[in-house]
Amino acid sequence: MIAYFLIGMVLSALLCLGVYALLQQRVNNEQLSLDDGKGYLLVSCIVVGFIVASAGFYIGQVLGYDRQEHTSTMMALAILLNIMVTMLSLIFGLVKFREPERY
Repeated sequence: MIAYFLIGMVLSALLCLGVYALLQQRVNNEQLSLDDGKGYLLVSCIVVGFIVASAGFYIGQVLGYDRQEHTSTMMALAILLNIMVTMLSLIFGLVKFREPERY
């Protein structure tokens, strides 16, 4: 069950931070404006959160966590933690986004 928690949270964080790095690179190369990059990051993090939460729910059912009350509650908590990590990654990305300096 601990691995179920950790894998979901790490996967959420890595995907969101990967999207942030990709979008920041495009903003630095002036292929995207800063506002567009932030908007794409918002939408991407919401989609990643939904996909990881859905995958976590499906995997929890396959592993049989939904059959017992205690593990069912823990499965729901894991899904909420995945979404929380996704939103924290979104906040981190929005705060750290920078435009390149122009000389």
